[in-house]
Amino acid sequence: MDYKKALLNKLLEKYEKSKIFSGESKVERRIKIDFTKKEFPHYDLENVEAKENIHYALKELEGEGVIEIKWAKFEEGNIVEKVFLNTQNLEKAYEIAKREPKESILNRMTEKLLNLKKDVRGIWLSDFIDYELENIKAKNYPAYLPKEEDLFELTLKALKGIDEKEDEELLERVFSKRYLKGSKEFEKVRAKVFAVLKEFFLKEDVEEKEAFEKIGIVKTIEEILFYGSLKVSLKGNILDFSLFPFGASLNSLSIKELQIIDLSCEKIITVENKANFYYLIKDADLKEDFILYLGGFYSPSKRLFLEKLYEFIKEKNKPVKIFHWGDIDLGGFKIFLKLKEIIPDLIPLYMDRETLIKYKDLGEPLEKVYEEKLRSLLEKQDFKEFHDVIKEMLKLGVRLEQEAVIS
Repeated sequence: MDYKKALLNKLLEKYEKSKIFSGESKVERRIKIDFTKKEFPHYDLENVEAKENIHYALKELEGEGVIEIKWAKFEEGNIVEKVFLNTQNLEKAYEIAKREPKESILNRMTEKLLNLKKDVRGIWLSDFIDYELENIKAKNYPAYLPKEEDLFELTLKALKGIDEKEDEELLERVFSKRYLKGSKEFEKVRAKVFAVLKEFFLKEDVEEKEAFEKIGIVKTIEEILFYGSLKVSLKGNILDFSLFPFGASLNSLSIKELQIIDLSCEKIITVENKANFYYLIKDADLKEDFILYLGGFYSPSKRLFLEKLYEFIKEKNKPVKIFHWGDIDLGGFKIFLKLKEIIPDLIPLYMDRETLIKYKDLGEPLEKVYEEKLRSLLEKQDFKEFHDVIKEMLKLGVRLEQEAVIS
């Protein structure tokens, strides 16, 4: 074992984590290793050969002026008590340890982040870069980015790719090949990218798969379920979905290309849960109802489909009411607000106080943290149309999933 390198790396690691390195230290404290079994287990007094090899390495390092040895009282040259790093000779210490100084690494990271910021489009990515630059300024490694240089660069490329592609939906491997120059490269940084998206872009509690689908990076081409008298033009062909009494589906590629020719209905209902979707179409009327399954969130393709439906209704001045049926919970309320960005006159369906009271025995109990999050919505005007039901949720101590209404 290279004891010189191991000892110096341990000391330098302590130094790089210290307030001396960050410039916060008001009192001059020395960087040291206590030669105990816990802190330096290689130092075994029973193993004479290992002990002598360590002593030899220490004396060499002391001779090179990078450490100072403190021997145990009355055991000079026999038992080491502590070893101190000489912070006046750090350059030599890094050279012997064959270790790149943390400051050099941080400077290089800063340069790469600043270069990325020049080309950024989205505010979320700019905010993230500023956040990490502040971390580096405080002499810390970035909180969300890998320390390893190759993975650091790969993560930045992935984030830049997400920023550049905007609302385009891509298969994960296609995204990886286009922006990271390899179809499997994205897998190496997927978890890191997810953490950044969750905190800075989506700003909500989501699972990894859902997060990437929301921003249009999918494992497979998405299929969208719907029911109703919709007529579209696609690649020169006319498709009439009123011929499908139990619903139909279109994939995201078709959604992108299609043009709506006609939509005959009195109301549109978007639904979070698949069981509820099929429950609705069982008794639906093709002349009156258009029902769309969202699956708990909406991806770029679902957003595009909704936009096309809504634009067609407005252009043709059709008197169609649009409803959304979601869970009576935090997620359901947030999805409703997201949909309202596309459809300002959206109306909640079975998401009211009366529905909650009627099915309260089928509700799920609220945890304390969840209650606090709910209570915070009462202070937000965006959630005003749910304030009554939120108060009732807090009173009853339950939330209600859609399935309860059809069970």
